[in-house]
Amino acid sequence: MEKTFGNLEYAGEGKVEQRRRINGRMTTLSRSYNLYSDIQRADDIEVILP
Repeated sequence: MEKTFGNLEYAGEGKVEQRRRINGRMTTLSRSYNLYSDIQRADDIEVILP
């Protein structure tokens, strides 16, 4: 993993996918977070958690 990604740093929160329920409450479907890699500098890494 170290050779592929190097050191990863938190770069902030990405999108939050939400859906409205029948009773009017919002439900979170997924969240995404952005990471920076010192090895893969041209590509940002996005982690999506359902």
